[in-house]
Amino acid sequence: MSVRSLIKSNEFFLLFIIVLMCVIFGIVNPAFFSAVNVFDVLKSMVETGILAMGCLVVIVSGGLDLSFMTVAVFAMHTICRFFGEYYNNAPMLLLFLAGALIGGLLGIFNSLFIAKFKLPSFIVTLGTSNIIKGFLLAFIGSKQINNIPNAMIAFSKNNLISIKTNSGIANLHTGVLLLAAVVIVTSLLLSKTMLGRRIYCIGGSPSSSERVGFNNIGTLVFVYAFMGIVAGVTGITHASFQRMSNPFDMVGKELNIIAAVTLGGPQVGGGYGNAGGTMLGVLLITLINNSLIMLKIPTLWQKATIGLIIIIGTLVQKYRYNKSL
Repeated sequence: MSVRSLIKSNEFFLLFIIVLMCVIFGIVNPAFFSAVNVFDVLKSMVETGILAMGCLVVIVSGGLDLSFMTVAVFAMHTICRFFGEYYNNAPMLLLFLAGALIGGLLGIFNSLFIAKFKLPSFIVTLGTSNIIKGFLLAFIGSKQINNIPNAMIAFSKNNLISIKTNSGIANLHTGVLLLAAVVIVTSLLLSKTMLGRRIYCIGGSPSSSERVGFNNIGTLVFVYAFMGIVAGVTGITHASFQRMSNPFDMVGKELNIIAAVTLGGPQVGGGYGNAGGTMLGVLLITLINNSLIMLKIPTLWQKATIGLIIIIGTLVQKYRYNKSL
């Protein structure tokens, strides 16, 4: 890539905005650059980043999933209740695998209506989100679970790096390794595999994908199963961080994830996007949320800011896309 193309890229634009914001927030509040705040930002990126990778794959394929947060809550609450009561000493790997299994199955459930019956993904996932939510509240329960597996509590205390500072101890949580693994897998999937090419092709033109012999149904089943898997893993991670499972804790935070992915460059309609740009979008959203909290901005204004960012980000992407034609 030439220097001129790099400067015109969405990633460079996002990086410029991030650096500018860091300078401004650092001037307003010098604690912004402290190790404690930097490590807190990285930890805050874990859940958002993992879910953003799943959303990226869905959007690249031309779809839009609105059920992923409900899937994450369902996997989280089900696993915490079952293992908390019957197998409290279950290893963390088993908990992650169980969460991924539940999420994957719910993702496949979504894909059946989208891939087989060719229904709009927006409508399908909106409907299945309510079905899953109703099933959770009716059969699993709506009470907060404090008796979570011991491995989750141990995971919440597991730090990769600990640094003593004047303001306290800065801990970098091990969860950043989980995020890094998901980002690497997603990036390799989209850029280095034939399956990734099929996902891009379906997002660009489903009819063209069929004409060249790609199995659209199978590919879409994988796309939504992948979204479900990362959602299930995120649910287990969230319960570990909070050291409890609250069925109402994550619902309504879809906006942050969609905003991050939208800023990262994928066009609504599919066919374009990458993990690097999406992670820059995740970093930008996390910085904004973190900085607004540090500046003691009310929560309602934080939500309004994120909504405004989605609109502005979409307009910028649309303008840059039209200009490149």
